[in-house]
Amino acid sequence: MHGFVTAVAVVTQAGERIFLQGDIVRHFRITLTILVSAAFCPQVFAQSPVSPPQSVTLESKLPSVASALNIEGGKLAGPGAAILQTAISQANYILIGEDHITREIPRFAGAVCDAMGATGGFSAMAFEASPAAARFVQDSLKGSDRLAKMADLQKRFPASVAFLNVRDENDLAAHCAAASQHTGFQIWGLDQDFIGSAGWIIERMIATSPGPKARAEILRLQQLERTGAEEARKTGDPSKLFMLSVSDAEIEKASAAIEVDGTPATRKEFFELTESRVIYRENGTNPSESNRRRSLLMKKNFSDYKAADGDGSHQRVLLKFGDWHLYKGINPLHQRDIGNFIAEFADGHDVTSLHILVLGARGTHALFAGYDRPMRREPFIMDQDDDYHWLKPAIEDQKPGTWTLYDLRQLRFRHLEMSENWDRVVYGYDLLVIIPELSPAELIY
Repeated sequence: MHGFVTAVAVVTQAGERIFLQGDIVRHFRITLTILVSAAFCPQVFAQSPVSPPQSVTLESKLPSVASALNIEGGKLAGPGAAILQTAISQANYILIGEDHITREIPRFAGAVCDAMGATGGFSAMAFEASPAAARFVQDSLKGSDRLAKMADLQKRFPASVAFLNVRDENDLAAHCAAASQHTGFQIWGLDQDFIGSAGWIIERMIATSPGPKARAEILRLQQLERTGAEEARKTGDPSKLFMLSVSDAEIEKASAAIEVDGTPATRKEFFELTESRVIYRENGTNPSESNRRRSLLMKKNFSDYKAADGDGSHQRVLLKFGDWHLYKGINPLHQRDIGNFIAEFADGHDVTSLHILVLGARGTHALFAGYDRPMRREPFIMDQDDDYHWLKPAIEDQKPGTWTLYDLRQLRFRHLEMSENWDRVVYGYDLLVIIPELSPAELIY
């Protein structure tokens, strides 16, 4: 009974007198009885010492969450297909974090599109490209000459489109539009404009019919852009391009004129130009700020698309970006990027986001080789890369002769011993797909 308090004085081994009250007295009496019993019956505690429990490592558990996965006839197949298809059917936002410009990962993404189409359809697909590039591809889907249109755009303005100027990516956009089962299907671009896009943006600014002051300044910028592009074309040096070479003073002068008699559409295009310029320039001098601004732009663009869709909280969207962008939580760049933003958005609307990391064990990368230059080729072994050496256990535990799917969800909250990189991946992605070898994709010419 809590109203009746009993106090007991106890002398400790150090000679201190302490007072125990209430329930503590009862616990003390129990403990004292055990100690007295031990004193007279030492055999009670004379057992062989117990070894501390051995820590369980992530490496020891990876094989238990691995399944073979195939793409057969463009469809998911193998034991891992059931895991993936179930997860897809339960998600509103499906995010594929990838290694760029490959032939195999668009095949995987196409199979995911088909699975989404078969489980209720989806309304949009977002690429790591600008809103303007997404609109261009969206419009090109209406005809049979979409590849020719992209080739013409890239001839006029090289390096003006990221990724959607790759044949496999452009084909993927067309495939997913057809597989979406949604008449209003949209292609979204969440990123900044690509490094060679200034001439294309300026051309679009002129088309917005600005007033005479704004038009004069835009035409002046156009001449600067053409001069820089010509210099870059001679050597391939992207630092000569408008995005990196135009001065702050030139931008400020144009901004003042656009504020006078530019149209809202003029100002919107000018924002795309100037924000992209800042992101590129700061990437060389203050990369953490550049990455922060870039992630904020992606979040803004995502929010703009969502707002244009009305409520749209329960629509389904597929996103395909570089893997560092799509982590839940803090990514390897120490940013809360678009992946975390969408995970939180989904949580807030009581729906689910599914984050899938797709990487190759080895292969050949297609890499930027300069302005108006073909891509260069570079072989790679992923677990020898400074940023991906942590991937070695997953590469070693691949299922032979096939792709391998790891269900990372089964590794959470198990008190596993794992590296910081693995901890970030296990809690930042839901599924990991390892492809034995990646081959490079080709640009559209």
